[in-house]
Amino acid sequence: MRSSDLVLSPLDGPTSLKDHAYQRIKDAILTLQLKPGAPLVEAELAERLGVSKTPVRDALLELRREGLVTKIPYSGTFVSEITPKDTREIIEIRAVLEGLAARLATPRLSETDLVYLESLIDRELDAIDAGNIELATQLNGEFHKIILAQVENQRLVALVENFEDQLQRFRMLSSQLNGRLRKSAEEHRRVLGALCSRDADRAEEFFREHLLSVLDDLTSEGTQSNKEAG
Repeated sequence: MRSSDLVLSPLDGPTSLKDHAYQRIKDAILTLQLKPGAPLVEAELAERLGVSKTPVRDALLELRREGLVTKIPYSGTFVSEITPKDTREIIEIRAVLEGLAARLATPRLSETDLVYLESLIDRELDAIDAGNIELATQLNGEFHKIILAQVENQRLVALVENFEDQLQRFRMLSSQLNGRLRKSAEEHRRVLGALCSRDADRAEEFFREHLLSVLDDLTSEGTQSNKEAG
């Protein structure tokens, strides 16, 4: 999708136009409204957002610092591609970090937390059955966030959150794979079982296996797509 095809509502309010532009464009990237490789034309984005090019230019510069936008000399500015190497490296790191987070959170999660985690899984499956993929993806991410919120290691939390934007794009990509969201929900239920049993070893193991399962499905899909394209 080109930036000229994107539906963006004009920004309201005179304050912090750069921040507003940044958030609108970032949201479009993370939800794949602007897909990897899509061109980002300042004038077109500014027109869609109802602002001058300056806040858009500043927003794109910030997104470049975060790795979500790439500027290619003599070609233009684009949404950063997600390469197979990026996918593997980031998910492998997240598998280790979130596995540890699950271990540390196991004794700290309250009974209320556990009931809420179970409700997230049930609601995710209901959303999948209803064909509401966007909601299912949001509930999937919420499951991870509730566990991370109970980790009393701020350096670990910061490391996990450092990859959150890229992981959001991976979630959106994986949600497009046939059966992946349902598979993730069932893998979450397996993690929940370990959390309810207060089995920190299994919680860590199952969380790592869950994320590596996502990686396997994403890389398998990429390999299959390449074969079909060839």
